[in-house]
Amino acid sequence: MDLYMMEQRIREKAVKAISDILKSAGYDVHHASPPIDLSAVSGSTFLVVVCSDDQEEVTRFSETEYTVKGEKGEKICEKLLVTFDPSIEAPDCIVWYAEEFARYAGEAILSRVIGRQLLLQLGDSGAPVRSHEYSDDQAGNSIKIPHLPVRVHREEAEDKAGVPGVATLKFLPYWLYRYTSRGSGKFKDQDVSFDGSGVGALNAINGSLIEVDPDTVTRRSIPQGSEVIRHQIDKETADEKITGNLITSMTRKVRARQVKGDAIYYEEKNVAPERSNIALELRELFIPIWQIKGKKIVEINAHTGERLREPMDDGVEVF
Repeated sequence: MDLYMMEQRIREKAVKAISDILKSAGYDVHHASPPIDLSAVSGSTFLVVVCSDDQEEVTRFSETEYTVKGEKGEKICEKLLVTFDPSIEAPDCIVWYAEEFARYAGEAILSRVIGRQLLLQLGDSGAPVRSHEYSDDQAGNSIKIPHLPVRVHREEAEDKAGVPGVATLKFLPYWLYRYTSRGSGKFKDQDVSFDGSGVGALNAINGSLIEVDPDTVTRRSIPQGSEVIRHQIDKETADEKITGNLITSMTRKVRARQVKGDAIYYEEKNVAPERSNIALELRELFIPIWQIKGKKIVEINAHTGERLREPMDDGVEVF
């Protein structure tokens, strides 16, 4: 009986912590009826949560499909399982073990302290997976990675390419980032505010920056036979590149007017934010492309249908 009560207390504490994490990420969170512990919604993502170390309960949760009625009909809910037993398996759930629980709990606290929203990728927002978790025999074999959904079919991509050849689906690595900037700079009597926030993504192969909507990201299984491309730019380097770009984009040229006697002259200076003014959070993201190899290589963005001006993964490694 004491053991059961201890497990219940741990579960209650875990549920409270998960609620705080989700709220830090902008979710609207509610307590739910058993066997569900929590329900949450953010944008187009609907989530149900169970905290349990009981394999039987976990199996039932994993095998059950939960839906919610929305304006556009029924929508399948994503399922988040939180467990501290590393032997627990839930193939149809997003699973947080102790390591993930500790990481997100810490990040949630930091987000609240510095006053920014936690970038948490779940379901339609994707759940982060480290690159070293992939292996050659996993690629395209029912693995789940945070990615933009494939909206362009193979035949459509081959038509768009305009060259003969068979299209191969590849997932290119990116670093999805969210930033918050606070503070100001001053030159003479003029103040420059650096307050702002935003999201974007950095290509982990060539370092280019793109706009991306985090709400479009999914963590469902990628199609069989797909290739997952390795990162060429690690997280630390990406952080430096993104921060440098943000500093450049927020730098303002300030012109100060001065009068000395009958003379009027102007002095100009670039005012830039300090690195310490910028809080940056990074997550893995993969963007699907169709690659058609004929006399030349043509690549089509499998999410937008856009034809890429030059191949983005030529000569890089595949998991």
